[in-house]
This record gives sequence, C-alpha cells and structure tokens, in this order.
Amino acid sequence: MCESCQDAEATFSCVTCTGDHGWCRPCMIKSHQSLPFHKIQLWIGKCFKDVTLADLGFIWYLGHGGKPCP
Repeated sequence: MCESCQDAEATFSCVTCTGDHGWCRPCMIKSHQSLPFHKIQLWIGKCFKDVTLADLGFIWYLGHGGKPCP
C-alpha cells in the first residue's frame, strides 16, 4: 500500500531515501519532484527495475518557480 495516499499499490521504492518506503506512481513523482537524482526502482513482480522520474513522465522545469515557461 502506498505510504502517502494509502489508496494504491506501492510499486515504487527509492534506494537513496533512508528507511523502507513504498509509493504509487503519482505519489512517487510528488515526493521526489525536488529530488530528481534519487535512485528510483519499480517492482516488476520478481525484482526491482531501475527507473527515472523522466520514465514516469515527470518534467523538471528549471525556471519560473518550477512551472512551464509562459
């Protein structure tokens, strides 16, 4: 169960974060949008697979307060 929303299956974990954590896709993106260099992994049934926030659809905006250019 996702530790943030408590509503979806926790299929993502972060090797960089301290402790044993599990998030669903939206909560992983939300919790790591300011930590883009953390090592994220996806549970694929038998093992974990390395993924990036970009693989999850996250776009890191560097200007305008983290929002897209106007």
